[in-house]
Amino acid sequence: MAGTAPVMRLRRPRWKDPRLIVGIILVVASVLMGALLVSRLAATVPVLVVRSPIVPGDVIDPEDLTTVQLRLGEQEDLYVGTVEAIPEGAVATSAIQAGELLPLSAVGQASDVPLRPIVIPVDTTVAESVAPGAKVELWHTGSAPEDGGTGKAELLVSDGIVRHIDEGSSLGMRSMSVEVLVPRDDLAAVLQVLAQEERLDVIGVPGAYGVTP
Repeated sequence: MAGTAPVMRLRRPRWKDPRLIVGIILVVASVLMGALLVSRLAATVPVLVVRSPIVPGDVIDPEDLTTVQLRLGEQEDLYVGTVEAIPEGAVATSAIQAGELLPLSAVGQASDVPLRPIVIPVDTTVAESVAPGAKVELWHTGSAPEDGGTGKAELLVSDGIVRHIDEGSSLGMRSMSVEVLVPRDDLAAVLQVLAQEERLDVIGVPGAYGVTP
């Protein structure tokens, strides 16, 4: 008589089975982590918004800021949430436009700003085409060939920032100047052009903030 094949029977899992317990723990942990992540992404947090343009070197004044509630999710640590978080005497290290969030990376000390202010006389039309915080270029045009120059235009500064626009008067005539922040490494070249009283043009970067077409 031929032998019969053994019958394999499945045993019901026991609650004390370590593999079952570990599986349940992993499932519960993943559910909790997912719920925590969704809750964090959906939660609003306070964040500071700039009311008016701030240029590098400006002291960050609480009166120029307002607080709003936003959903920042994982970007929460990139922005300043409260006025109390701003160190005393802190200045802006980069340009911040009105309506923008205050980045934590833009808060520092005066020694952190690699820019220097320089006042440049300009035509009225130039001064009226830019606003504080606008990005501008500085172009130097040499004297004419008949005067010993090349007459060629040269880009001296590609990333200047307008800090202030000054309107003055001299003998009843209207004169204007623009205070521009330029990189420290470009300062010597700009000063040399001004000292030689050669042409230095302030050109607004098309499409940039504060530049009128």
